[in-house]
Amino acid sequence: MSDMTFQEELRPPEEEGVLLDVRGIRTYFFTEEGVVKALENVGYKVYESKTLGIVGESGCGKSVSALSVMGIVPDPPGKIIEGEVWFRGEDLRKKSDAEMRTIRGNKIAMIFQDPMTSLNPVLTVGDQIMEAIRLHQDVDLQTARENSIKIMDLVGIPSAADRVDDYPFMFSGGMRQRVMIAMALSCNPELLVADEPTTALDVTIQAQILNIFKAIRNEFNMSIMLITHDLGVIAELCDYTTVMYAGYIVEYATTIELFKNPMHPYTIALLGAIPKPETRKDDELTIIPGSIPSLITPPPGCRFHPRCSHTMELCKTDIPLLRQVAPQHTVRCHLFTKYPIAEVEEYTAKMRELYQHDQMEIIEQKGLGKKMTKAFKRGKENLE
Repeated sequence: MSDMTFQEELRPPEEEGVLLDVRGIRTYFFTEEGVVKALENVGYKVYESKTLGIVGESGCGKSVSALSVMGIVPDPPGKIIEGEVWFRGEDLRKKSDAEMRTIRGNKIAMIFQDPMTSLNPVLTVGDQIMEAIRLHQDVDLQTARENSIKIMDLVGIPSAADRVDDYPFMFSGGMRQRVMIAMALSCNPELLVADEPTTALDVTIQAQILNIFKAIRNEFNMSIMLITHDLGVIAELCDYTTVMYAGYIVEYATTIELFKNPMHPYTIALLGAIPKPETRKDDELTIIPGSIPSLITPPPGCRFHPRCSHTMELCKTDIPLLRQVAPQHTVRCHLFTKYPIAEVEEYTAKMRELYQHDQMEIIEQKGLGKKMTKAFKRGKENLE
């Protein structure tokens, strides 16, 4: 079954307020082991002055999506096979390398996941921030230094005037991340792409970094694309959320709608795995059985079906299409092509209630396929 593209059904280019419009991106990595199909027909929008969150387990394609937007997929072995990346009415995929260098760091800036490996250890942090400023702005060295100190102070680095001449190893992990944010903000970009910016930080520092993101979004009136596996970060910061699984987008909605009314079994599973406030230390946590499949030899049909407790025979053979189930809410699941939306909404509500019980049964039994069929049959009887 062919897959529909976002631009055909869900992504009108004339929509106002859209800063970034990604359409039908396919990114593959050609390795000795085989072709890694990292992204399959991925598309989403980032609105002006809003934050889009991209969430999913490691290996879902979140970071590759960001690299594809920035045009920095390592080649070889990676290659964007097809798709469009529209920014301010221009397709970045048609830009030359020289043109993209004027856009990166200036109009679109990126914060990478590990600040220690992203910063040059033999240059001071001030030199690295000044380099970004002087690359895109016509200012002298003294002005660039003054601007570097101001931006370091803005992101909460204490004694910025003294620390501007320090080297990265002299900063803690949280402070290095603040330096990366300062570098990204140095040219006042319109879009900030943040790839797992809080992953390596402890909870207290994470909260501080999230507060910085909130402050700079209001201060600079910029849009943010936030990549994370932490649904708590999504709830805290994002206006819209895209859920990815094994190279596909499986659900897209406003963040409030996604948390209130998740539709895809994978989204429901992710939310079900979050410890509840009433969870006691001796309680068993809900987990999603199995792991992300190999993207060299992915399973046929829906890539989530080997781990899904509500699979059907159709899921094993046909790739589900994205379907719009509500305004600004789309889902890639055969439930929404096989049954009326109203009935599926009722079913998914019951699915959320029964999810933990179903998954624990599956985990206890090693015959996953048999238990999945039984679980779906029970759910379908409830639906009818």
